[in-house]
Amino acid sequence: MNARVELCVVEPASWLTPDHVRAAVKRLLASPVFSKAPRMSDLLSFLVEKKICGKEHELTEYAIGLNVFRRDAHVYDTVLDPVVRVQVGRLRDRLGTYYAEADAPHEMRISIPAGSYVPVLSEAPTGTKAPVPCLLELTPLRDLTGEAAGAMFAAGVDEELNTSLFRVFGDLMRVRHSRDNSWANNDAGMQVSCRIEGSLRVEKNHVRISMRLVDIPTGRIEWLSQFDFHEELGIRLQEQLAHAVCERLQRHLVA
Repeated sequence: MNARVELCVVEPASWLTPDHVRAAVKRLLASPVFSKAPRMSDLLSFLVEKKICGKEHELTEYAIGLNVFRRDAHVYDTVLDPVVRVQVGRLRDRLGTYYAEADAPHEMRISIPAGSYVPVLSEAPTGTKAPVPCLLELTPLRDLTGEAAGAMFAAGVDEELNTSLFRVFGDLMRVRHSRDNSWANNDAGMQVSCRIEGSLRVEKNHVRISMRLVDIPTGRIEWLSQFDFHEELGIRLQEQLAHAVCERLQRHLVA
């Protein structure tokens, strides 16, 4: 994977001792989101343990494949076998689901930035479980490529964005259809406050997606970010783009 994504890494607070982190991970793994997913639990435990032991440099795709997924070192090729990239993407989704659904407050939060396998340990935001007190409208991506392949790829990214954003923000999300300009899941009398919109360009194996968050009443741009990925077009790249957008938008809204 060769992804160029800006990462805002939050260093652990001084009170996040190894024992404190291990206890938090133990509670997390006992939750319904992880209790019946042993492979996900093993993966998260391995990543966090390396992080708190100061061995972040050992968190390479190859090392994770050998230690967590028991790949044979004599034949394992990370280019041909994407198990680590796929499973870490699913782990990001499970973490988002866990923090969105958990009823009890959390002292710390674990996240894995897109383009990295090193967990970020940060102090959990205080207040209610919902990240933002407003409704978010997701509009379809504008395809600037002008080719059928670009339009199909943009549609796939749209689908992944719908899934990733809903897992994090749940009922706060609304999706606007491109054809009839109506909402797929809007409640009567509830006004959308912010619009998530963006565009996508494809040039061979270079994909650039530009996203922004617009305050609807004022038209002011609240957040703007750009993502560049150099990789073969496909479902895995669509997932990576969606994860990157969702994670950075979540950081902005929580902050």
